[in-house]
Amino acid sequence: MRIRLSNNCKNCAFLLSSLLIIACQPPAPVDNQPLNEKDVQADSPIIASADSVTMASDYILNIKPSRYQPSLGLQGVIEPTKQSRFVAAHDIIVQKVLVSEGQWIEEGTPLLIVKRQVSVDKVSATSAVTEDVEQKEKSVASKVKPATNMPKEGATDSNDEESNNNVASIEKVLTNRDVTDDKVDSSIDNKKSNNDQDTATVEQTIPTNLSAQSIVVRASFSGRIDKLHVKNTQPVTARTPLLRLSDDKNLQFIATLPLKMKPQLSVGQTVNFTAENSSEKFVGQIGKLATSNQPGKLQVYVHVVKNEASRDKLRPDMLVSGRVDYGQIEVGTIVPEYGIHDADLSVLKEPPYQSLMPITANVWIIKQDQRLTRLSVEVIKYDPSTEQYLVAGISNDSLICLADLPIESVGKKVIVS
Repeated sequence: MRIRLSNNCKNCAFLLSSLLIIACQPPAPVDNQPLNEKDVQADSPIIASADSVTMASDYILNIKPSRYQPSLGLQGVIEPTKQSRFVAAHDIIVQKVLVSEGQWIEEGTPLLIVKRQVSVDKVSATSAVTEDVEQKEKSVASKVKPATNMPKEGATDSNDEESNNNVASIEKVLTNRDVTDDKVDSSIDNKKSNNDQDTATVEQTIPTNLSAQSIVVRASFSGRIDKLHVKNTQPVTARTPLLRLSDDKNLQFIATLPLKMKPQLSVGQTVNFTAENSSEKFVGQIGKLATSNQPGKLQVYVHVVKNEASRDKLRPDMLVSGRVDYGQIEVGTIVPEYGIHDADLSVLKEPPYQSLMPITANVWIIKQDQRLTRLSVEVIKYDPSTEQYLVAGISNDSLICLADLPIESVGKKVIVS
């Protein structure tokens, strides 16, 4: 019994000494562990004088380079490369709709049968003209002499000449009125789509009489009826949309960038993009670069590459986001968040951890002469695994100062305490 207790005591003493030894060991270093702002500032006061700033070495960060491919973000809405929107130019009646929404139709297919409405004002105006003409006719008739008082053969009468002139004048009035009524625009306008592409043109005219005849509106290219706004026997007012015809077999999206980025882009560049609420990867190519109506803006037309990935998965009105690479591989610098100033970085903390355009910010830099300068940089992207940022614009011959200093610190010498 004594031997067993003695052995137990020895075992307990051994275990206790082992635990004490383990507890005294320092923690193993962790690679790429980000610096903590609170840890840096704890027990490390910054003392500023008229010409210098004294700080602990914890505030000074060596340059840590990282290679990256420059790219631009492109965002837009999927739409057909060719589409036409039909709009009523006048008040009309849609007598019959010959197609249905979602239907694919060929060029020349009848779409609608329409008839122009006759307004009450026009009927009243025409009636007034008719009454005016009748009054003139009566006036001319009263000036014509009876047949019994006709002059002898070969003779002329000034009153007869005057009456002939008046009748001719009346006929001229009627003719001019008819010509004016003939100048009626088509009942259908074909508007250009927002993508500034050429669209179909409907060349239909309306008869000029008050009982306007029906006309058939036909498709000027093959496509799908993706919007149908009217139904049979429906009266519509001028400028009312009727339908939209789109060739959805060929898709694109249009992104807007600053005009200064145009030299970085060219027709044919590959664009990789994703659609909203989808994890699928799609491919496009820049098909056109055009100056936008907005000052200083560039419109980038990206044509979707037709393949198994995009077929039946991309549809008009889907929001998409992508990137296009440009230039050569460049070198940036890894910087923790609290070393970056004057910028909202929250947009970078969600996939794809890059903004459409680089974000401009400021970083404090210690130059080779040990003096501070406030450098304008571009924040490229965020790395969620290290919680640090890739920054472009910092040279390798300088150091990064992590302290958030007042602007008057520019030019002061850094003294390490």
